[in-house]
Formats: sequence, structure tokens, C-alpha cells
Amino acid sequence: MNQCTLPITLEGEPKPPVACENFLGFGAEWDSRAYRRSGITDEDFALIRRRVEWMRFPVARIMMRINWCLVDETQFDFETEPMQDLYRHLDLCEQLGTHVFLTDWGCMPDWLRAPGIQDVADPRYAECIGIYLDHLIRQRGYRCIRSIIMVNEPNFEVKDFALWHQGLKNLRTVLRERGLDRDLTVAGCDEAHRDNWHRQTVDEAASLIDIYDVHHYAKGERVRSGEFEAYVRDLWTYVRKHDPAGASKPCIIGEAGLDDNAKHPYGSPHIDTFDYGLFMADYAVQAARAGSAAVLAWMLDDNSHPDFFWGMWSHKKEGLRLRPWAYPWMLLGRLIPAGSTLYAPSSKHPDVRFLLAAKAGSATLIAVNRGDSPAPVVLECKGTSSPKLTLYAYDEGTRQTDAEGLPTPLRVDFPTDSRFEINLPGSSMYALTLEAQ
Repeated sequence: MNQCTLPITLEGEPKPPVACENFLGFGAEWDSRAYRRSGITDEDFALIRRRVEWMRFPVARIMMRINWCLVDETQFDFETEPMQDLYRHLDLCEQLGTHVFLTDWGCMPDWLRAPGIQDVADPRYAECIGIYLDHLIRQRGYRCIRSIIMVNEPNFEVKDFALWHQGLKNLRTVLRERGLDRDLTVAGCDEAHRDNWHRQTVDEAASLIDIYDVHHYAKGERVRSGEFEAYVRDLWTYVRKHDPAGASKPCIIGEAGLDDNAKHPYGSPHIDTFDYGLFMADYAVQAARAGSAAVLAWMLDDNSHPDFFWGMWSHKKEGLRLRPWAYPWMLLGRLIPAGSTLYAPSSKHPDVRFLLAAKAGSATLIAVNRGDSPAPVVLECKGTSSPKLTLYAYDEGTRQTDAEGLPTPLRVDFPTDSRFEINLPGSSMYALTLEAQ
């Protein structure tokens, strides 16, 4: 366990408990499926690139489909338009060092059918995944692809656990035979709102899984009350108790969003509101405090799928407009880098939750206030000389940005001594970063 001295702490709590020792990052789903149909030009992509680069994009979940490259039962074409669109996404992730969870969406619904493949238990399915992974990783050099997920939400797409389980066994065999198991990990089960699938995966398929992954669209009140943290902790506690190697396996939330009034799978009617951003910030803090090694929002960009409205920014036809929730989520991605150690400080305020991240002489405190009243937060700096402190604020009246809508810090004159106080407004998220000089 990391025993280093934290450069910043809440007053009276010099060493909060560790929540995660090697955090992967806050990221998002980013799919290329509908980019061409949406009319994304090189100029549009340059704008998207600047946004993604600003948030540093430590982790991404990206769609792959066998029928993008398998053109008949025996022939692959890796230069099809869908593959070219995928490469553009992967090129940027490669440049940024993003940990990509490449997700094969499956082969059983009609829109995912591929020539000559019967179902996910068909050995040919796993063979085809091995062929395209070999091409992507070894031929094209995408080392950013560090994990593979077999089937998006198999509890919906496959429905039969035994069928999915056999497919997973086939995949592990193919990866081992090709030596690809040295290049990437297998994540799963990728279930959504069927926690029995998660538990059954732990009980029956633990030897096949390197990273546990679930999806969860939470009810607003469950997050607002703080109960969400305990729910997520229970999911990961099951892993630690029932998988003999579970203590060493990361557990992630692969899709995160708000379930209230959601128009699944298309979008949320609340997506354009300030409150959606506050909900997502609170969701992220609670999930990370509960031990999650990554939290990925659904989704980065409305252009990824036809007629979806879940993104941090809108469809091209609406001007690629940044939504309010992009502000806190981009801050989380930028300010809490991969490899951070996360801590879960306690709170004296029932409506306030904290997350503290530290890495290599710097630290970031995320504070979320879900109450209506301001809350004073007293902090202490230790072991640093003339630290550099940067404060970002997400609240109804304070969201400073540059000309492109990207977050900029508040101008705050911090005191020169080691103790200082911040008044955290009601319904807000603050992000305070300390860097040793």
C-alpha cells in the first residue's frame, strides 16, 4: 500500500483510507460507428481532437464489429470505410497513451451478424477476434489497445450465460495460441443492470477475467443520497471474496449515466442540464471511493451513434455544442492521471463528498456538495515549499472557460501558510490541484 506523505489533506485527517492504488482514469465511450454518417469533417475532428487532448483521455471504451472487416466467410478486408473510421479514433488514443478497452459488440443480433458465424460460442467467432486483434496490435501497432471485451452487455445481447461463457473460453484459447495474451487483458462480463451475471462471472469464470467490468445507469436519488457508493463497493467486495486472485484485479464501471426518464438506448432528457453534470461528478466520486479502478461515461460524443443524445457535446447538426456536464468530466480526466493513488477522506457535512488523488508530488482534491447551503472546507499543505495551487469550479454561477469552452481555473489568492479554507457553494463541484514547486 502507498505509504507516502500526502502533500494536501483535509484538516484533522492526515491519512484517509486508500480507495484504489493504481487508478486507470476517468474516461468515456467513444465510437466511430456513425462519424461518417454524421458528416464529421477533418475540421470537425480537429476540434474534437483539441477537446480530447485537453482532457488527456486516460481511458476509453471503443466499439469494434467483426462485420466491419469480415467481408465473406473466409476473407478479411481491413481497409473498409468502417475500419478507416476506427483507425482515426485509435490513432489519437495511441498518441495520447489512452488505455483502450476495445469491445467486440457481438455477432447475434441481426445488425451484428457476420458471414459464417453462428453465435458467440462458435469457435469461428473467437478466431475472427484473434485475427483482427493481430492486425490492429501487431500490424498497425496500436499498443493503446490494452484490453478486449467480448460482447457488449451479454445479458441483453446473448441472454444465455453458458453460451457467453463458452465463447469466453474460446477467446482465451485463441489469445494464448496467438501470443496476444501477452499484449492485452480480458475484461468482462460487461453486464448492465443484471448483477447476477457479474456474480456468476466471478463464481464460474474468474480464471478467464483479468478486469471486472459492469455497466450502471444510476437513479438520481441513489446517487444524491450517497447510497451509490455502498452499492458499488458491494460489487467489488464480491470479487475480493470469491475470486482467489480478485485482490489483484481492477474493477471498473464501463458505462456510467443517469437512468431517470432515460430513453434507452438513445439518450437522457436531462443531458443538457447543469444538474446532469453535478450528478455525474457525484457518481464519479462515489464510484471511485468505492474502489473502482476506472469510470467511463456513456458517452463522449453524440456523433458516435445514430440519433443518440448522451454525449459531452452535441451532434454536428447542433454545432458540436459542449454540454454542461462536459465541464466536470473533462476536469476529472485531466486532473486525475492514470497511476494515481485514490483516497476516500471523510466528511463532516452529510451532503459533501471528497475524493483525493495523489501522484508524484502532486495531488487533486475533488469536492462535491449536493446540498443547498455552502460548506467550509479546511485544507492543509504538508511537506511542500511554495506549492502551486489551482482551483476549478463547477456551479451554476461559476464555470470559467476559454474561447473554445474548455475549463479555466479561478483566480484565487491562496494564503502562504499551510492551512487555508475554501467555501464550497451549494450544488457545486470544486477541483483543487496542488503541485510542489
